[in-house]
Amino acid sequence: MAIILNSERKTLKAKIFLSVIYLILSLGAITMVYPFAVMIAASFSSAYDYHRHSPVIIGLFDESDRFMRSIATRFKTFPKDVYPDAPASWTNWARVADDRDGVKKFAQTQLKDLKNSPDRHLLRERARKFLYSLAAKDAREFICNYDARDVARFVKSEYKTIEKLNEEWPVRHKSFFDISFSAQSKQSFANVKYCDLDEKNKCYIRFMKSYIAQAIERGDFVSRTMPADRQAYAEDIRNALAQQFIEHGWRDFFDNSMSNYKLVADYIFLRARAFVNTILLVVLSILASLTVNPLAAYALSRFRLKSTEKIILFLLATMAFPAAVTAIPGFLLIRDLGLLNTFAALVLPGVASGMSIFILKGFFDALPRELYEAAAIDGASEWTVFLKITLPTTTPILAVNALNAFIHAYSSWEWAFLVCQKESHWTLAVWMYQMSQTFAHQPWCVMAGFVLVSIPTAVVFLACQKIILRGIVLPSMK
Repeated sequence: MAIILNSERKTLKAKIFLSVIYLILSLGAITMVYPFAVMIAASFSSAYDYHRHSPVIIGLFDESDRFMRSIATRFKTFPKDVYPDAPASWTNWARVADDRDGVKKFAQTQLKDLKNSPDRHLLRERARKFLYSLAAKDAREFICNYDARDVARFVKSEYKTIEKLNEEWPVRHKSFFDISFSAQSKQSFANVKYCDLDEKNKCYIRFMKSYIAQAIERGDFVSRTMPADRQAYAEDIRNALAQQFIEHGWRDFFDNSMSNYKLVADYIFLRARAFVNTILLVVLSILASLTVNPLAAYALSRFRLKSTEKIILFLLATMAFPAAVTAIPGFLLIRDLGLLNTFAALVLPGVASGMSIFILKGFFDALPRELYEAAAIDGASEWTVFLKITLPTTTPILAVNALNAFIHAYSSWEWAFLVCQKESHWTLAVWMYQMSQTFAHQPWCVMAGFVLVSIPTAVVFLACQKIILRGIVLPSMK
């Protein structure tokens, strides 16, 4: 029965009460939507604007912010040697992003004169010649503000397989994504001959030159690889950065925004068996859950065992222990059964759920006994009663159990990482955990991964929303 009758809805008290209820629900919705919006915006961000934690991408609406982000994609820290007149407080990109007024004034100063200059075509040609002059220079005169997201892709294109790379490099690597050029980017190659460099250093020099080659091929005016003495070329670099933004600002903005998702695709979604493993695990977990839990609940409800209450208490007691406490005994059991590095180790521990059995038993107990008596008179077997009478009346509850099994199987990585050490058995959740560790210094990339892996859960929930609500409402009505 409704809280407020239809005849009372037009009264002032009822309207105020309903308004308060709707306001509370709206605030509750905002508290859930806002963090998700922040995560989505962060997944398109970079080192410049990630620390804002804004629910919107400001660069979509603000040209000055977009210009500063264009500069940030080519420098790890704000280039004081290129822009000596910039505020002294701009010591890192987070402080630059917080100074909204300063960024706006800075962008207007850098772009206004260039846009209105009658010699713009000459400045454009000057920027082009500057980039081509870098291509003719010795690579040992360069410094490179490389993007860590580009390293694995380049090294893989050079060596094709990790086995070939490990044959030539002095240090072995398990994956292309484990490679970093941080040490090489800090050292000078000015007094080192090519023949004295090891293979990794040679690869880094080729990596630096590839940025210039890519910029020329794309029709850009500037690249991440620049002269080591940036102060001496400051005017040319400023001109090149401004020209790049004026002609390719929107393209660079969208390319940089989507680069986080490209990295996630390379790291997670292009793994040979990650998708197959995840789908197989989810399907097996749902089927097992919808088989074991209803059977156990039906037996406890239908046959009135003497120890039913003790069994229910035992099942509910399993929920009192957190997963961290049961992980070690569970691992030892799986090891003794010889199930390590198998799908059985992933599926079997989550087949039976004490809460699911308890809820199903309560629903089965509420079903009219006359249904079973009529079935017995008609000569129906126990399996027929279970499959044709009991299960069809509990569809909403089974749907909720299936959703819980899906969420547990899809998002659980701790147990999967513990019992399956082989990468061939890892699911998307495990690879996402590995990515969060590998790219912890680039949290905007991790956010892109979280957004992508959360999409299937959101789709399933939205698609099954009506069934889920029925599963919540029907038990209370019973």
